[in-house]
Amino acid sequence: MRDAPRDIKLKRTEGILEISWSDAGPRRYDAKGLRCECGCAGCVDERTGVRTLDVNSVPDDIGITHIELVGNYALKLSFSDGHDTGIYSWDRLDRIKSTL
Repeated sequence: MRDAPRDIKLKRTEGILEISWSDAGPRRYDAKGLRCECGCAGCVDERTGVRTLDVNSVPDDIGITHIELVGNYALKLSFSDGHDTGIYSWDRLDRIKSTL
């Protein structure tokens, strides 16, 4: 299991989430990339694991409006399109690597 990051910064005007890990430099994730990677039940079929979100429907100018820590293992992100049910664990963010 991935350790918690040492720093998390939301750069709203740039539409960037920057996460710094203790064993690596900062990684930058754009809001659209993270929204398209959402793994919640509304975006991915729970039984088949097939993505149901049409990533082409995600606006290019989508932003992250709120970040909330979930325990010591994840972030819950809220997006400007109203979507707020995705939880991004440290392991998931590590697998995503970077969307920029």
